[in-house]
Amino acid sequence: MYHDARGSDFAAAARSLFGNVTLDFPGERGDRRLIATDLGTVRLSHLRAGAHDVLGERVVLHSYDPDAIKLIIQTCGLSELRQNGRRAQVSADAVVVYDPTRPYLLSNPGPVDLVLLQMPRTAFSRPVLERLARPFRSQERHAGLQQVLFSLMRTTLGEAARLDDAARVSVGQTLLNLVNTMLEGNMSQEPNRAPTKASRQVLLQRVKAHIEANLGDPDMTVAEIARRMGCSPRYIFRAFEEDATTPADYLWNLRLEKAREQLRSGDRTQSISDIAFSLGFSSSAHFSRAFRARFDASPREVRGRVN
Repeated sequence: MYHDARGSDFAAAARSLFGNVTLDFPGERGDRRLIATDLGTVRLSHLRAGAHDVLGERVVLHSYDPDAIKLIIQTCGLSELRQNGRRAQVSADAVVVYDPTRPYLLSNPGPVDLVLLQMPRTAFSRPVLERLARPFRSQERHAGLQQVLFSLMRTTLGEAARLDDAARVSVGQTLLNLVNTMLEGNMSQEPNRAPTKASRQVLLQRVKAHIEANLGDPDMTVAEIARRMGCSPRYIFRAFEEDATTPADYLWNLRLEKAREQLRSGDRTQSISDIAFSLGFSSSAHFSRAFRARFDASPREVRGRVN
């Protein structure tokens, strides 16, 4: 979906796209324009306007609304975001990420030109969402990643009309991955922060569901799973400590259990090699060795016991 609002249509479009916010323009009637494009579950916008304030007090969001977490890169103007006792300067030299479901005031004392990314809450781990109780502002060590992110956002805005749906979803996911890398990298610098037991349990269930849905992927790694979950590998390992195991042990044990289930099912439409490859084993020999070590019997012997 593509949106382009100008002039007097600007405020109504902003409320429609960004939630139940109040915009206050102190008598200024200059150039205003808002362009937005949807990239799967992500929405990317370019906004240009004169001095104004944005007040978010009772922003009501819906499960299908991508307006859940916001990221701003401001290319022109100097603004300030106040939320939960913290003030974050919004300018061209930093990324600001915040949760608009918490009351906030964004003050723009002069003309602004910015790009804005709206991202679904489900794309972020519980520790990240807890961190976003207050605004996040990128630091000097994020400069390179910020430039990559801004370049992709700007290019996407210019080329969005030429992208098909699959490409839009892919670009949106890439943007999400970049943002998660920045946020998780920041959290890794905070040694006193640790996920709560409740958040580890939630993450553990999400990871297990992802693993089961992708057992056939031979290239599945903890790093890839962490990227999908929007957290660092460290949090994945911490989550599996709840079950006194590791991600790798859980993955291989689940593959072997699923293989035994299929061999016992009596369905002989698949060969033993087919079963092995469908569950992510790199070779039938590797599968047979692992299976025997786990169950003290070969795959052929287990299948042969079925009447």
